[in-house]
Amino acid sequence: MQTPQVVFLTAAFSGVSLCHMVTSSSSEESRTYESLKADLLRSSPGKYAAVCGKRLLGVFASIDDALTAASDAFDDDALPVGAPILITEIAERASVRVMATPQHKANAALSPVSLRGML
Repeated sequence: MQTPQVVFLTAAFSGVSLCHMVTSSSSEESRTYESLKADLLRSSPGKYAAVCGKRLLGVFASIDDALTAASDAFDDDALPVGAPILITEIAERASVRVMATPQHKANAALSPVSLRGML
């Protein structure tokens, strides 16, 4: 079985740098998602789950909605600085998985250190 890829997002002032890395099933976020996967497949196939630590942040209709919600949660102090966030398609074999680790709060809508506006 092929392991899906995760995209880690980091930002530089001039734009966004994307680096592909193989998913680590040992991350707390991946383990949390896997423990919820069967229920999510029944209730929300094809949607996107956002997970931080052992917490499901929510289920969203699009990856854009999931990224915006994760960014808003971080900017509103609901998530600590450096807390990894996994956003994954809810599917037997996800075609989209994003791992982000926000470091700084957004000061503007397209701040290079916010998840907002990156994709």
